[in-house]
Amino acid sequence: MSSKKRSKRSKKLLLRGKIARREEAKKTELKFGKRTISALPLHVVDRSLDKPPLYYVKRDTVTPHFCIRVTPTTKTFFWEKTVKEKGQKRITIGRFPEINVEQAREIADDIAADYAKGIDVQESRTSAREEMTLGELWLDYREHRQRKIEGKYSPTLERLWKRFYKKWENKKLSEITFEKARRMILQIRKRAPIRANRIQRQGQAMFNYARRELRWKGDNPFNFAFVSEKGRARKARVKPHEMPQFMKGLEACSADMRVLFLCLLFTGRRVGEVRAMRWVDLDLETGLWNLPDTKSGEEQEAALPTAVVEMLAARQRQAKSKWVFPSPSKSGHVEEIKKAWKEVREASGLHHLQARDLRRTLASWAQDVNVPIAAVQAQLGHASITTTAKHYTSIDETVQRAAMDTTVASMIEAANSSN
Repeated sequence: MSSKKRSKRSKKLLLRGKIARREEAKKTELKFGKRTISALPLHVVDRSLDKPPLYYVKRDTVTPHFCIRVTPTTKTFFWEKTVKEKGQKRITIGRFPEINVEQAREIADDIAADYAKGIDVQESRTSAREEMTLGELWLDYREHRQRKIEGKYSPTLERLWKRFYKKWENKKLSEITFEKARRMILQIRKRAPIRANRIQRQGQAMFNYARRELRWKGDNPFNFAFVSEKGRARKARVKPHEMPQFMKGLEACSADMRVLFLCLLFTGRRVGEVRAMRWVDLDLETGLWNLPDTKSGEEQEAALPTAVVEMLAARQRQAKSKWVFPSPSKSGHVEEIKKAWKEVREASGLHHLQARDLRRTLASWAQDVNVPIAAVQAQLGHASITTTAKHYTSIDETVQRAAMDTTVASMIEAANSSN
């Protein structure tokens, strides 16, 4: 065989091998999504083979080098690539469904970007596995959390850290034992059980992050039972004899905030819903408010009383924004109401009142004037009528006394008629 024919044959064999490898690779490719990953069967080890494979791998068709390893018990995302001058790199991202596909894909993109900048993620993680202090973990966790929730800063978590965890700032993670953590939470739980749960969750989340992302091998010292969060049900509302004070107190704030607070009171909807009210969702002719984004995740409708329709109609004539309560904030609508609400409380003398209590006020007043509780439930947007009855309605003392007077009078009348 001539050398020319031999070279042609070798080229054909190489091409055939390349095509075969490409076809084989296609069998392992998959567009990652919640449904497709959930549908992947767990690997079954074939014991009849001498060296049975312990897992199989699928590669994402969207993000390069983004893969998932399926074993008999787990499905784990990872990033894999041969990096120039650094060799084969395989970085574990996290287990599904503890970490979802979107989060894992973002981390895979970050890893690829780091290697493109010359940062060896594997070496960085190895050094991070060396035991860190709680203060170092907090800084890392806070940055991760802000990235996870799109840069939003949580002043509540910052306050909890400074008040309860900062004392352990210089301690190694292994020094924070189950006994220490439990003792701290139990002391807080005596006076504030719900706050204790919140503090425990923060500690639990930080250590879970250390185990999942930073490959820390210790146990989570905050993994113990939470207490019931029933707590003490809040009953505050504007009572009949307080209503004149409250209305007078509204004069202390700006006209815009006065309309906002009256909308809270007269519609019974949540503070966040009223702040984000849009003109496109309002039908002032029929008096209906369509709420596309509610706490339950479902679209709801709420009635707009005549008083609210009149206020909003007057406001709409001068509107220049899609928001009913526009503001130069990042969202475009009013975000902060604390300052205005403080002015109302001080002017009215109702220092115990919170803005969210206006929702309970509407529900309780509706109950006092015999509005069917099903109508109240629909207006407040509750999924269960039990929630409305248990937490949002209470009978006013004067109505209760009048009802009891009527009941007792009927008893006396019955007793006298028998004589």
